[in-house]
Amino acid sequence: MKKTLLLIVIILSTSTLFAYDLIHPIGGRATAMGGSSVASQGLWAMQNNPAGMANLEKISLGLYYENRWLLPETAYKCGAFALPTKFGTLGLSFNQFGSSKYNENKLGLAYAKDFGRYLQIGLQLDYLMLKIGNDYGKFSALTFELGIQSHVTDKLTLGTYVFNPVSFSFEQTLNHEKLPIVMRFGLAYQFTKDFVVQCEIEKDTERDGVSLRGGLEYEAIRNFYIRAGVQTNPGILSFGLGYAISFAQINVAAQLHNELGASVQIGMIFRIGK
Repeated sequence: MKKTLLLIVIILSTSTLFAYDLIHPIGGRATAMGGSSVASQGLWAMQNNPAGMANLEKISLGLYYENRWLLPETAYKCGAFALPTKFGTLGLSFNQFGSSKYNENKLGLAYAKDFGRYLQIGLQLDYLMLKIGNDYGKFSALTFELGIQSHVTDKLTLGTYVFNPVSFSFEQTLNHEKLPIVMRFGLAYQFTKDFVVQCEIEKDTERDGVSLRGGLEYEAIRNFYIRAGVQTNPGILSFGLGYAISFAQINVAAQLHNELGASVQIGMIFRIGK
């Protein structure tokens, strides 16, 4: 009982319900680069900016695990599946944060479409559920995420994203607890074929101020990547490594939170087809 209450206090002291734990950039690459991901492409764009999965060419399956603050009670797990079609890319994902005593869940159904070099649009519908053990209750909500990207030049990509733009709420709670609105805008710039820099700004309506994020990626040798990044509000330093081959890639990362300590992440993506 005391352990459950303590865990809830820790989580809610850093977020309001879904404000932090399920609505933050994921994937080993994104976390290693300070969470800067709104202008990135690939499978995990489904979680970070769904527009970024518009140009996927192969069926993709991804698994992600994060041991946040090195506590088993604050584990973060995610699975994602993407299916490119001639009409656009379809995606399905499931996220879970927490343990049997306290957990947050998100089921997402996504769609992204490429309208040419200058415009990619993505939409994800979300079913969210919060469960607190020992008969404290279950709470659920429906909302959606919307993202846009533009390849302005061969080197510069812009991205913008919003979660819960119409401010849905958990109707079962006493005060109809509203979900936060989260907005991000950022860019990715490919200085050379081996070196890319990304940065973004995020505004979460449940937090004072804004969060700034930035990261870099360097392909040290063919298919082997070194990454580092930084984030403000909260202060987080991060770094990581990645390796990719034609049908799979693996990314590992570590983060150091200025108050809560270290977290480690690992993500894998498998591609099917020619």
